[in-house]
Amino acid sequence: MTVLGLMSASTGMAIADGVSKDGAEPYPFIGRWDCEVAVMSFTETIYNNGSEDLPIIEIQEGTDGSYALFIEDDYFISLSGFTSESMGWLSSATGDNFNCVRID
Repeated sequence: MTVLGLMSASTGMAIADGVSKDGAEPYPFIGRWDCEVAVMSFTETIYNNGSEDLPIIEIQEGTDGSYALFIEDDYFISLSGFTSESMGWLSSATGDNFNCVRID
């Protein structure tokens, strides 16, 4: 089983493959965010970490409303705790965790 399959099976995450939630509404993370250490931006296909554009390979939605964005080399970030103005950001590689505030 792949890492993605294991994550899906173990966390109850559904695979969204970069398509808007329910095919119509944009994901809640779309936009620009001040995440303490950098201004990060997200589209349905690109994650900008403040210094470079990284293609999003896959998006998985958790049963708790969180999202895992898979980038490359088995790296992913988790986005959660959405309000209209804030979200949490977590790195799978480093464990870094930031609070992000929506810019636009």
